[in-house]
Amino acid sequence: MNPSMHEFKIISKHRMYDQYLVKLRTCIKLLDEQELWNAGEAETNSIGGIIHHILVHVRRNASKLMDPTITYKQGMEDSFIPSMQNKEQLMEEVEEAFSSFCAALDNTGAINMHDVYHVVEHTAYHLGQIIDRVQRLADHRFQFVQNGLNERALHAIVQLSLNGK
Repeated sequence: MNPSMHEFKIISKHRMYDQYLVKLRTCIKLLDEQELWNAGEAETNSIGGIIHHILVHVRRNASKLMDPTITYKQGMEDSFIPSMQNKEQLMEEVEEAFSSFCAALDNTGAINMHDVYHVVEHTAYHLGQIIDRVQRLADHRFQFVQNGLNERALHAIVQLSLNGK
């Protein structure tokens, strides 16, 4: 495999698992069940609905990484519908989806870089929505960057992974 493509896979994996998943966990833990599943007056979708949408997208892309012949006849526009499970069940699903995506990156050879970049970017977009809403609801500022979830930390994790440690 091209060394640059290998590095891209490692960066994508660690960005999803060591940054986005950590931030998503933190947001979910801070909310109660009502805050998780109720849409605000100005919002169409609940935070839980957005999380569900992310999970559908991450799972679909994990499956497609493992089997590039998979095609989907329907888009994901309706996947914002929350499943209304409790917070613990949602957290288990989040952990499973992100872990399966990272495992798929580890266990596949050639990848479509555009597809991987899209899932990382799509996750970041919706995670930003979630963080913004949770900060408003909880009147809490996460300060993820100041607390170590930043590009410098990601770079260090990626370098360790590339060096086989």
